[in-house]
Amino acid sequence: MKKVGLIGLGSIGHPLSVNLIEQGYKVYGYRRSAMDDFVQAGGIATSSPKEVAEKCDIIITVVPSPEALHEIVSGENGLLSADRENLTLIELGSFQPSVKENVKAKMEQAGHAMLDAPILGVPDMVANRQGVVFASGEKSVYEQCKDIFDAMSDKAFYLGEFGVGTKMKFVANSLVGIHILATAEAMTLGLKAGLDKDILLKIIPNSAASSTQFEVRAPMMADKEYEPARAACALLQKDLAGIVDFLDELDCNNPLTRVANEYFQRTKEQGLTEKDCAAVVEVVAKENGLKL
Repeated sequence: MKKVGLIGLGSIGHPLSVNLIEQGYKVYGYRRSAMDDFVQAGGIATSSPKEVAEKCDIIITVVPSPEALHEIVSGENGLLSADRENLTLIELGSFQPSVKENVKAKMEQAGHAMLDAPILGVPDMVANRQGVVFASGEKSVYEQCKDIFDAMSDKAFYLGEFGVGTKMKFVANSLVGIHILATAEAMTLGLKAGLDKDILLKIIPNSAASSTQFEVRAPMMADKEYEPARAACALLQKDLAGIVDFLDELDCNNPLTRVANEYFQRTKEQGLTEKDCAAVVEVVAKENGLKL
């Protein structure tokens, strides 16, 4: 049976593991917390990243922070502590290019390969094989892993040299943040002007003014239904902050992205961090004197 390792079995990693299992892969997984749901889905739990590397030639990581990624790769029981040759790491997280370049250098110094392949999509999109994977790195390495990408998602794309995937994810996420904030502004304007929310939700999606984010999040804003979160404000707080750092590195202004970042950072002040990104409408409404 084909096998693959997956480290990071959270809201994105778990549905990915299910997709791989359903496509006939034996999946060896690891996370620090309980893995009962993973095992119940047919996965094989391991005790450390080192054990994953001992079982698999190709390992996927989808973890929340650069610190977690470095620990998985270089820690005491990390991937590099395994007595293995020719491992391939597929890294799906959204981190600064410099973070991934540092990890890639460590992998290559030890005789291994790495692909930069961030994934865009909320958990239910990932579960339905609609998460978009932006794969980048050496073409021959990607070709060796293509079956795994195809097993993860119906929307996996190879974009070119290492790092291009992260840059494309930054472009996509900047638009996501802008579109959600624009939806919050539109809903606030419409409601403050006295428009009926049901009319807004009926007309705008059928006009040239609509967007996927409006269609998904305007109903949540109208009904103040921010839980369960499709994607928490905390996620966009982290991603947009990273994008702004990247803009600074490039000496790129991009005012709309910077404003979106400011508003999502402000969701912390109102205790909205773990609620869906649609909750940013609370920040916009409050500063406009509108009670939703």
